[in-house]
Amino acid sequence: MSNYIELLMPEPEARRAAALRAGLADFLYVPGPAFTSPLEPGLYRSSFILVMAAGQAVRVSSFVVPAFGRELCRLRLEPVQSYRQESLGSFFEPSRRGLIYAMSDERGRVDARRPAEPGWSYQGPPLDGRLGRVAQVLVVTESVNRLLEGEEVGWRAARGLALIGADGQESLLLAETGPGDNAAFVPTVGIYRPLLDPSAPAVPGASTADLLGYGDSLADTVRVMVQPI
Repeated sequence: MSNYIELLMPEPEARRAAALRAGLADFLYVPGPAFTSPLEPGLYRSSFILVMAAGQAVRVSSFVVPAFGRELCRLRLEPVQSYRQESLGSFFEPSRRGLIYAMSDERGRVDARRPAEPGWSYQGPPLDGRLGRVAQVLVVTESVNRLLEGEEVGWRAARGLALIGADGQESLLLAETGPGDNAAFVPTVGIYRPLLDPSAPAVPGASTADLLGYGDSLADTVRVMVQPI
């Protein structure tokens, strides 16, 4: 097929994903008003920094490209050489909520404060017990083949990573098409189960196509494959 796109992880990024099996020393996020949504409880949006047990840090975000009259995306893992830890919140220590920066009344001055607004920071249970040791890392790949204006088109994209803790609990990192290059993090899979187990029954309004952001437009054509890395 000539009109076919592959958005898979390049080898360096695949190696970084595989290195997550060594476990995490910290899981950091950028706090702010877009971090949560009342319409999607239990889902968090940010560019994330995963600090591995050996000390290396990886930034997790979404890589978005236009194609076939829409936007496609994959999960991106980039090395991080330096970051301001005090500015970031932590899923491992929820009391560390990071900093919000805003212009002050004084011209040219930027003030920093702890986020106090509901939903601007993580307020759930610490996740270090689950993700401090990672038993398995799975890649979630979407595939689509469809007709577009009489032509057959298709793509494969590495949409997410499932992190399975030593206790067997699953968490999901998922690429999205916007806003910016934020990715999504789902600490408890819940209604996202069909992305990890295509045979699992979907909740109404949360089909595989819905969960991947396509809705009815690709309801019968999008498929997912889950493989260990």
